Amino acid sequence: MQSIRKNVARHLLDLKCVQLSPNDFFTYASGLKGPIYCDNRKVLSHPKERASLIEALKDLILSSGIEYDVIAGLATAGVPYASILADHLEKPLIYIRSKPKGHGQKNLIEGEYSSGQKIILIEDLVNQGSSVQKGIEASKEQGLFPIACFSIVDYQMQPAKKVFEENKIPFFSLTNFYELVETAKEISYLTDQECQNLAKWHSDLV
Repeated sequence: MQSIRKNVARHLLDLKCVQLSPNDFFTYASGLKGPIYCDNRKVLSHPKERASLIEALKDLILSSGIEYDVIAGLATAGVPYASILADHLEKPLIYIRSKPKGHGQKNLIEGEYSSGQKIILIEDLVNQGSSVQKGIEASKEQGLFPIACFSIVDYQMQPAKKVFEENKIPFFSLTNFYELVETAKEISYLTDQECQNLAKWHSDLV
């Protein structure tokens, strides 16, 4: 698993998915500000790396041994990965919006499903866990059972850990914050000082 985490981190760094802004922090979906931003959607534009990432996610799901009925993508960045995975794993697909559609049937969950089905959530990156929490709540309201979450990157934040613990849902990721930082240092993508600053920012939050 260690080599997979490092390989995925290397892919993300090589494609410049990871951006740094030490003086002008990025604002995350949760409202939190931070010096690092990981845009995993860039991978979708690169067939070779995309295929490698999908294969790794597929193996992660299969090796977990979790039995489920439906794959659920979390909008928006988790949806394309969920779509490709559903095709590879020959599973039904639904996706969960961050808020109800403003027209038509005003659905929060798109696709066909039945009450009582077990679903796994697919996210591209888990930061504070707010989008995962919304996805869990939305699926439960429709009688679905979210039983696990899979992501490309885990920022290893305490609020997200709390979300999974409180909902009793296991969480699996291909790589994480510290693996990204360590790999970035190894390939001279970041300076030692930048790595130290990132580690301090993260430890102060945790």
